[in-house]
Amino acid sequence: MRTILVANPKGGSGKTTLATHVAGWLAGKRQRVVLADHDPQRSATEWLARRPSLFPPIIGLRPGAKKGELRGFDPQYVVIDSPAGMRGDDLDDAVRAADLMLVPVSPSAFDMAATRRFFAAVGETKPVRRGTLAIGLVAMRVDARTLSAGELDAFLGELGHPLVAHLRDTQVYVHCARDGATVFDLPRSRAEADWEQWRPLTRWIARQMGATGG
Repeated sequence: MRTILVANPKGGSGKTTLATHVAGWLAGKRQRVVLADHDPQRSATEWLARRPSLFPPIIGLRPGAKKGELRGFDPQYVVIDSPAGMRGDDLDDAVRAADLMLVPVSPSAFDMAATRRFFAAVGETKPVRRGTLAIGLVAMRVDARTLSAGELDAFLGELGHPLVAHLRDTQVYVHCARDGATVFDLPRSRAEADWEQWRPLTRWIARQMGATGG
């Protein structure tokens, strides 16, 4: 079983959007996926409750749940939607348990400052110090025409980890959150532009984790 941790200390950075979509992409590749909702707001859990039964299945897991609850499912992947403000032992434990970490960052001064502090803390954990944890940066809610998009790219380039994707600012993600869907569940006519933006990210995850890219 592989664990993908989606983490950023700031609320509203796009963690749940990223976590649900990674889980949805893996499920669409016929992987057995658990979405572990560690955020007190339980947005991922609510998203799962709205997910149509005809879509590729994803199993939800709440914090503190026993492994026995997954008996018979034999998950291949666990995607963790982590809480905002995770620090100290909680952060250390989460990083140690992860095989890969995705860090979503939105183009605002507040998000960038919080992300800088986050990487200062993460850099003290053994997997990051030793370079054994794959970390991918994801620029969220990006409008390439804006000055803030360029500022975000410059900031992310300073962090020493690959910037693997830019995801645009679009109502498509709002509708997906409402409907328990991902862009991978939508018809080509609605989602082709977003599939193209996700392709570098899914291919990067596939290289790191041995999943099926595309």
